[in-house]
Amino acid sequence: MNTPILETERLILRPFRKSDATAVFECWESDPEVAKYMFWKSHNDINRTKEWLAFEIGQIEKNDWYRFALVLKETNELIGTALIYYEEEVECWEVGYNLGRNYWGKGYTTEAMKSIIEFAKAKLGIMELVGRYAKENPASGNVMKKLGFRYEKDIPYECNEGTVMREGIQCRLILDK
Repeated sequence: MNTPILETERLILRPFRKSDATAVFECWESDPEVAKYMFWKSHNDINRTKEWLAFEIGQIEKNDWYRFALVLKETNELIGTALIYYEEEVECWEVGYNLGRNYWGKGYTTEAMKSIIEFAKAKLGIMELVGRYAKENPASGNVMKKLGFRYEKDIPYECNEGTVMREGIQCRLILDK
């Protein structure tokens, strides 16, 4: 199934396209503060962002990878990304997300993820999800709590392409039938 277009009260969730490169780079990929607790490193060159986008666009038709561009309905601004994918390491579907710093603390991530989780359950038949975050990033933990994820265990948490190791938490969400 291709990555679909989803809609919430304030957001449109859609597949990425090549023309998103500048917005992605400027909004979050070039910001080390956004990347601080992420598996990836911030980009200091838009060509890295273009390579990332090419990879993501290549995943649109896959059945185990659904990455969404988060776009504000009101302004059409691209503000971040959210993802659900099958993670071999934990043998389960996993969620991921990040927003440009200007959009933190406004409930956009929770709103987007609720829609993605509903899509995962209704269209993909997924009944269990994992989420992982760095302990030093309680905002991400708050999003997971709001979504109904429950603490599972402490884990090592790799950031910035393995150059930084942190303490992390793995959570699990069991969806009702």
